[in-house]
Amino acid sequence: MPVDLFEMEAAPTAARVLLLSACDGQQATIERHGTEPGRALLRVQLPTRPDPRSYRDWTWVSCPLTLPATVPAGAVLHLPTLRPYQGRVRADLAYTHAVPKAARSGHTVALGVDWGLNTLLSAGAVRLHEDGRITALGAGGMFRTGGVLAKQHRPPGGRWTRPSRPGQLSYVSRTSARWKPTAWDEP
Repeated sequence: MPVDLFEMEAAPTAARVLLLSACDGQQATIERHGTEPGRALLRVQLPTRPDPRSYRDWTWVSCPLTLPATVPAGAVLHLPTLRPYQGRVRADLAYTHAVPKAARSGHTVALGVDWGLNTLLSAGAVRLHEDGRITALGAGGMFRTGGVLAKQHRPPGGRWTRPSRPGQLSYVSRTSARWKPTAWDEP
């Protein structure tokens, strides 16, 4: 018999990621290529031995990155999170870029979001037509929680999907052969 709860639990696991966002310029740097905006160079200081004891036990490693086309040329790059994926290292890269200020008038689509007590979060989109009519785009979405009891009715390995009618959440098992991801923006 186990003596306490800790003997019953399995050993904790940690994600195999390296968060470089917590590093300063002495441990990691990233900069764009001088002439090609779609490339960047990540430099990381890594230990040369399992138990580094001094600064001599560390060395700089250069990692050239190819940026996706979705990263604007003028964006400021931030240090990525590195993670192994199928024998290679992937970089989850964050960036910041300027966005033009939105005009106060002329919009025809609006998104309303409500944060409440009974319904933790609900949202819906509407369209303003040229004749002045306002119509809803789809059924909207809603997230409700009943505290800890909300988990009691969910079988393991499943997923909530978009509502089929207002106020209803559909639950589909991931193990089902018919399960497919749904698009929230369907009208």
